[in-house]
Amino acid sequence: MKFLTYIISYSFLWLLHFLPDPILYLLSDFLYLLMYHVAGYRKRVVYANLEKAFPEYDKKEIRRTARLFYHHLSDLFLESAVFPFYSETKALNRITYKNPELLNELHSKGKQVIAVLGHYGNWEYLSTLGLAIDSPVVAIYKPLHNKYFDRMVQKNRNTFGVITVPMEKIARRLIEYKKTNTPVLTLNLSDQRPLYHQIQYWTKFMGRDTPMFLGTEKLARKLDAAVVFLKIRKVKRGRYEVETELICEGPEELKPFEITERHVHILEDQIREEPAYWLWSHKRWQHSYEKYNQEHGKQHSQSV
Repeated sequence: MKFLTYIISYSFLWLLHFLPDPILYLLSDFLYLLMYHVAGYRKRVVYANLEKAFPEYDKKEIRRTARLFYHHLSDLFLESAVFPFYSETKALNRITYKNPELLNELHSKGKQVIAVLGHYGNWEYLSTLGLAIDSPVVAIYKPLHNKYFDRMVQKNRNTFGVITVPMEKIARRLIEYKKTNTPVLTLNLSDQRPLYHQIQYWTKFMGRDTPMFLGTEKLARKLDAAVVFLKIRKVKRGRYEVETELICEGPEELKPFEITERHVHILEDQIREEPAYWLWSHKRWQHSYEKYNQEHGKQHSQSV
């Protein structure tokens, strides 16, 4: 049954990619109506997250931001679904890399580079990054339970040359690249919520006590890697641009946890500038710092 569902889904997405943009985005508008007004897809989560992040917003502004988010989410679903079927030329017409020379310069110095990003804009379009720089691109991902859809996600991200590596194997793979003097760019989504037993660090994010993964910081220090942030901006429907911002050329330049603090603050500034393009439908603030602090007796903003 899972295989049949996969075949039907794949075939449907393949047909969708033939649609011209005006028709595709009409379909997106219809999807918005279904998600927001009919099904109310994760509506409580979205509204609760917006109210927590923007306590200064009144109900009208919360509702306006939520609607803009659902319009973007509809675009995101369809864009990501058809994107892997595009040619290289058509794919690169959808995304512009403003300063890829920074990444090439770091790699020319023999540096491994870890690129941090958030669930902002359309991060799936970054599968084209290997077409814009001179070095291999590795993406950290969490395998799906359905092996057929997991295979499809990997295939989609591999279409333009990205190498997908499960998160539990990434450290070993990157150490192998370093031993063979192969500079690679590693993509890491930094704003995912750790499970309760995985929490190692708390910080302020969008004004809330928030647990953060320390994967980027740990990998950077283990590999002596440079760290950058990839700022994705939505120019218009179906068109994005990416600017690379240097966090550090070497982790020894920064104090413990400063890498984490810097990429958290960059993402927060980006969200506050245009809130609708972040993924508000996930339960980012499900864990309580007060409860965690009572159980573990640790202080705010420190490793635990």
